[in-house]
Amino acid sequence: MKLTINQDINNTEDEVVIKCAYADERITRMIDYIRQLFFSLEGEKEGRTYQIPVEGIFYADSVDGKTFIYNKNEAYLVRQTLTSLEEQLVHTAFVRISKNCLMNTAKLKCVQPYINHRMLAELENGERLIITRNYIDGLKAKLRK
Repeated sequence: MKLTINQDINNTEDEVVIKCAYADERITRMIDYIRQLFFSLEGEKEGRTYQIPVEGIFYADSVDGKTFIYNKNEAYLVRQTLTSLEEQLVHTAFVRISKNCLMNTAKLKCVQPYINHRMLAELENGERLIITRNYIDGLKAKLRK
């Protein structure tokens, strides 16, 4: 693979162009990662609204009818449902790991077996999340990509 970077101070917008004979899984995964870098989610904390870059989000979960996103150290309330977030994040490194949780596989440190045929995921920030057995195959498929 050849990588070319053209820097020009006169460019008004960043542009990524991929030239390939065939968009195989590696290329598709790279495209998904690049897309993730160019959008953010709106989150609220202490009465203020923030734009949270998607690549910095570790996971999202729903508790008591409210949806939260978590970056390395903080939690933000989002106005969308977890299902809506999942649809927005379909072409990113996020995957559903339980009925109420989405995880960013780019922030995954390791997984290990856990009781009752579940798995335990440890993220780069030390957080631990339980992957329920109904979602293990989805996680494996996402990691294989």
